Amino acid sequence: MIRFDYLEPATLSEAFSLLEQHGDNARVIAGGTSLIIWMRQRLLMPQVVIGLGRIPEFDTITFDRQQGLRIGAGARHRDIELSPAVKQHYPLLHETFRKVAQPRIRNMGTIGGNLAGGDPLTDPGASLIALDAELTLASSNARRTVSVEDFFVDYYQTALEPGELLTEIRVPPPQRPGWSHIKFTPRSVEDFATVGVAMTLRGKAGSCEDVRLALNSVASTIVRAKRAEDVLRGQRLSDDLLREAGEIAATEVDPMDDNRGSADYKRDLVKVLVRRAAEQAIQRLS
Repeated sequence: MIRFDYLEPATLSEAFSLLEQHGDNARVIAGGTSLIIWMRQRLLMPQVVIGLGRIPEFDTITFDRQQGLRIGAGARHRDIELSPAVKQHYPLLHETFRKVAQPRIRNMGTIGGNLAGGDPLTDPGASLIALDAELTLASSNARRTVSVEDFFVDYYQTALEPGELLTEIRVPPPQRPGWSHIKFTPRSVEDFATVGVAMTLRGKAGSCEDVRLALNSVASTIVRAKRAEDVLRGQRLSDDLLREAGEIAATEVDPMDDNRGSADYKRDLVKVLVRRAAEQAIQRLS
């Protein structure tokens, strides 16, 4: 492990000041499940590590029927998984977070660290896109809101600017009661997904009024499959239409060959899993 100074601010303002003071020489840490690995592998070699664990209310989870769900960036995966409000009102998130790695990781890793890492293999980002979630990004002199869909820029790159922290995730009240989360892995659900699919759907009488579809592990970022959504939106739902949506979704991804499968194999999985996710979302509507 490299040598570094560890600083632990007691407020967000203090954290912003430290980021400004140390610039590119600093990295922030919350759960540390990713940062520590990168430092051990010397992929990152910060001179200063800024711990966010003492900042008040940085890990809170609250729900309001009018405003929706608010999750502090320091909330741990396990906290979200077990939250009564999440279980009751956002079953897609409950299903997603119970599949993140293993309990030891979920007890340490935070949602803010997961998203800010920009890793396209992780599951929460896809489900948050399917739920129209937004992120609050803050610095010492500004605060802005970015959709989760627009937050991911490229492989391990996000919309965070120097000096900014991701402070909160906001999920609006549920708009599409049909949902599905499918995480296909070669071995255990604790592994990174070969392909991950998250979908929310609203409809009645066998038709689709609105839909969101997002996929992870299929490109350099988590992908929203808008053209596949367009195939379903406003249409009567049939086996042929669901199959067509899967085919279109497979043209919207750009997977890489890796130890989880070839690019062609992943495209074929997208075709199958998008159709399967739509079938599950339709079943949950009824």
